[in-house]
Amino acid sequence: MTFVGRDFFGNLGFSAGAVYLSDMDKCTPSDAIGRDSRRGRWHAYDYETEGFDGVVLMAGPETQAPDITYPLDVKGWHAISIGIHPTDHGQSERSGFLARLSGDETYVEFTWEPEHGHLKRQRLEEMFWKTADLTDQQIHFRQYQKRRAAGEIPGTVACGAARIAYIKLVRLTPAETEGLGGVSTDRRLFAHTDTDWAMAKGTEHGIKSVLAPYRDTDFSRMYWEMGSGDLLHYPTSVARSVADVGVPDYARVWDRQRDEGSKRFWEEGVDPFQVALDHTHDMGMEFHASYRLAAWTYPPPLLDYQWVGGFYESHPEWHCIDREGRNVPRMSYAYEEVQDYALSVLREVATKYDVEGVSLLYNRRPPYVDHEEPLIEGFKSIHGRDPRDLDEREPRWLKYKADVLTGFMRRVRSEMDAVGRERGKRVDITACVLGKEEDNMYFAMDIPSWVEEGLIDTLIPYSPAPLAMPVATDTWATADQITPFVDVVKGTSVVMAPNIMPRQMSPEDFRRNASMLYGAGAENLFFWDCEGRSNHKPSWNALRRLGHKDEIEAWKADGEADLGAPLVPLRTLGGWHMGAIAPG
Repeated sequence: MTFVGRDFFGNLGFSAGAVYLSDMDKCTPSDAIGRDSRRGRWHAYDYETEGFDGVVLMAGPETQAPDITYPLDVKGWHAISIGIHPTDHGQSERSGFLARLSGDETYVEFTWEPEHGHLKRQRLEEMFWKTADLTDQQIHFRQYQKRRAAGEIPGTVACGAARIAYIKLVRLTPAETEGLGGVSTDRRLFAHTDTDWAMAKGTEHGIKSVLAPYRDTDFSRMYWEMGSGDLLHYPTSVARSVADVGVPDYARVWDRQRDEGSKRFWEEGVDPFQVALDHTHDMGMEFHASYRLAAWTYPPPLLDYQWVGGFYESHPEWHCIDREGRNVPRMSYAYEEVQDYALSVLREVATKYDVEGVSLLYNRRPPYVDHEEPLIEGFKSIHGRDPRDLDEREPRWLKYKADVLTGFMRRVRSEMDAVGRERGKRVDITACVLGKEEDNMYFAMDIPSWVEEGLIDTLIPYSPAPLAMPVATDTWATADQITPFVDVVKGTSVVMAPNIMPRQMSPEDFRRNASMLYGAGAENLFFWDCEGRSNHKPSWNALRRLGHKDEIEAWKADGEADLGAPLVPLRTLGGWHMGAIAPG
């Protein structure tokens, strides 16, 4: 396909000039805005730039500002951006705000990293939102607020620091609107979320706001985590939910907020998993239930309380054992009882919900089998040797362990095929694995056998870093790193989608990495923890269109133009000349 269009990064692909709506004090209701600093309303400051003047609306970490509406008076399709003044580092634990058009079902979040350094206060930054038909529409703004305790004194509600400076509109020509507002034809991207942030919100609209940024993007699948081990994120009859966990002295405020939000769903009779599934389908995306097979317990002091009285604590006889005979804090899939439990969870979610597939997150917390007695005795009966007397990477021992886990995968395939026959709809199986052939085999994941036997439908290599750890080597740096995975699925129906890490990169690096992976033979891309990427920063502008190979290659051929956020230098803010900024 020959690229004949424009580069649709943000609003760069459109021909009309920009209109800046900088009179943010025009928002209604008028009594929600004031010129003096007061809790319960937005604080308005005048500002001047080289090109235009305006009013920025600010709200702090304890403001609890009310919702406001900017009365647009435009018609037709426009590209929409929001100008912000970067909040200071340490001003609040979360910087950002929410916005929606009056025709939108829910708000979406705009977040950014607080700035370090005084000089960065001297500018406004721009966040591209989307293209939309603005006829008879208004823009609604909301300060992010999360209740922490009862009462109305400062601190009972944690707020996101926000400074909204302008709305930027670029009118689209009829030719530029062609194909907008519909499903992308380049939907080759897959997103993952671990659901913590969504569950912490505790409302249906909160879940929808996490998903809303994916509408009309290049994403075709959502990998939504259903749970870990025996602790699940939906109402279950075979395992435990958060409602079954006692309330500890939380090591992190965030964990308490997540658990309180989860329990709010339960108390109100709302199934958050169903809400997420329905909204994902409404956006035209597939929904895959993702499961952490090894996360039966976590180390202290953060999350260990969740597993008290659970499957892991109740069955030490099925724990993994290392070659020195020490207990390993994992459940071993060498035991049929552990396999049965995991299968019951997968069967429940695939039967109860209209999911397109289940995803097995092997990239988190291996091993899955180690040196348990059934493995040792079974190996000795075949080879006449105790594997503990051999090198830990002895090929025969690795193959023996892998055969056990492959046996589990055969059971998963058989179970999902049975559920698919009952539903009249196939249940796909995705395996998210480590990024090196030797690491996968060391941890009993025989990927070639899984592919050859048709045990999986999608293969996700997580990253080339050891044990999928967040280190400098977690980026696919060269094509040869991904080649083994391209080769193993070649000639099969298995989809291979390498995960792009780290989570945060420049928009230019996202494009370069995607180009390299496509050039190596990948047809799809995967994004772990994508809820932390879909925040309307420049990196998200690039990421959400990474399915458009032609745009990426045209950008590279044209010299890789800078894709950073548009910056607007400030002359004055609140009467203060910004050239006089200094520490203290």
